[in-house]
Amino acid sequence: MAKSTHGERSGATSGRVDQASQTITAAGSAVAAGLQDVAQAWADYAQQVMERTTEATQALLGCRTFNDMLGVQAELMRGHLQAFLDQSTKLAEITNRMAARSIDTIGEARQEGADKNRR
Repeated sequence: MAKSTHGERSGATSGRVDQASQTITAAGSAVAAGLQDVAQAWADYAQQVMERTTEATQALLGCRTFNDMLGVQAELMRGHLQAFLDQSTKLAEITNRMAARSIDTIGEARQEGADKNRR
């Protein structure tokens, strides 16, 4: 009888390890997807900054007065600041989603484990 009890414990432990492994993998996948979103957001931001800078360079070449040049530079800085603030908001949203997905995955696994233990 001692053998079957040990075997049952070993099987239960193995099941928990498998479940934990699956949970970690699922949570890791959620983080990986979030990191891809972050990388894409940064790439989009870099492209926006380059486009704005190129447009501002063209506008600066057309300036006839010092005041025109200051106006173009001020508008460029305003645009860059707004893009940075928008980017910060976007990254915060992505990070929140990434964390929520990971936490939800872990919570679901915990609930499944608790349900199995009750049986």
